[in-house]
Amino acid sequence: MKRTELPGLVQALRAPIDTFVRDARVRIVLLISTSGQVLAQHGFTARYEVMNVASLAAAAHASSRALAELTRSGGWTHLYHAGRDRQLFLATLATPIHPLILVSIFDGNSSLGLVQFFFDRLAGQVAALPELASATPSTDQVSFEHDLEAGIERIFSTEGRTAG
Repeated sequence: MKRTELPGLVQALRAPIDTFVRDARVRIVLLISTSGQVLAQHGFTARYEVMNVASLAAAAHASSRALAELTRSGGWTHLYHAGRDRQLFLATLATPIHPLILVSIFDGNSSLGLVQFFFDRLAGQVAALPELASATPSTDQVSFEHDLEAGIERIFSTEGRTAG
């Protein structure tokens, strides 16, 4: 997304992300573009955490797509990892312009089934946002880097809440 489109999109994503966090009972959420541009977040306390997770999530998405192509197994619906205390759910949301990636981390107060159920609702809400229907991708390397950086700046400068 271009820097000029971010304020409206970040604002439009707030309510669906807040509802997902509440209903799915997740602790941490990050919504990014496939290039790693941060569009929404909940639960992170530091910018470097957000950027690290955004980079790794974009890489995991790209790697999974490449593996699916190599093995001729089509796409994947989500990645899931159960840790000792926390679980990770990474999934793609289809939108009118290009896919987005949702990263959510949850603990024993939620479950994979609950997260999947509310993810499906979130995916429908996000895909229907008019702000996404008119968004345009960055067109050159300089703009891409500038717009990528703008995502993290916008999230931490306007949300006013970073802990969850």
